[in-house]
Amino acid sequence: MRILCWLYLLVLCGCPALVWAEADDEKPSVVPLPPKEVTDLFKSISSDEIRDNTFKLIGRDWMLISAGDEKKFNSMTASWGGFGLWRHPVAFILVYNTRYTYEFLEKENYFTLSFFEEKYRPQLKLFGTKSGRDIDKVKESGLTPLSLKPGMAYTEARMIVQCKKIYADRTRAECWFPPKGETSRPEDGAHKLYFGEIVGVWVRK
Repeated sequence: MRILCWLYLLVLCGCPALVWAEADDEKPSVVPLPPKEVTDLFKSISSDEIRDNTFKLIGRDWMLISAGDEKKFNSMTASWGGFGLWRHPVAFILVYNTRYTYEFLEKENYFTLSFFEEKYRPQLKLFGTKSGRDIDKVKESGLTPLSLKPGMAYTEARMIVQCKKIYADRTRAECWFPPKGETSRPEDGAHKLYFGEIVGVWVRK
């Protein structure tokens, strides 16, 4: 079964590349320079200048996935995802289809990943346990929204990865390996895998 699951992941990650290869324009996407309030606080670096250990950065330190715009957006804490290469530098995330942020990811062309210092762990826990449908998580957390135009993030972040959505697909239940101690498996399509071309990396000055 595990072999079949790995084969599925290879197909999942390989097929989109074939589609992308047919595109005439293979140059990296370019987005407008963010507003001055962004460039005053953050400096731009290339994706290959990220020095963090990805497994610690996402798996242990966690991140906030954000999608939407100044009028309406939502964020959620995540510890699943990673960085890689798919013709261009990319980030990938997995989001459960009942999460409020999922609705924004489906509509928007851009999303951001915000990373914080350890002192913001309580805020990350809030964003991971409460739904934006029920409470104003920004108000409750005390974090300050920051528009990258396109994409929303937070002033308090130490690093922001700005992504352009390029591919998404639903996962299969048989390829789900429950965490230790759990036996239940989600239904097909319960999670969705998103790939985003990294169009900007911003680190606090």
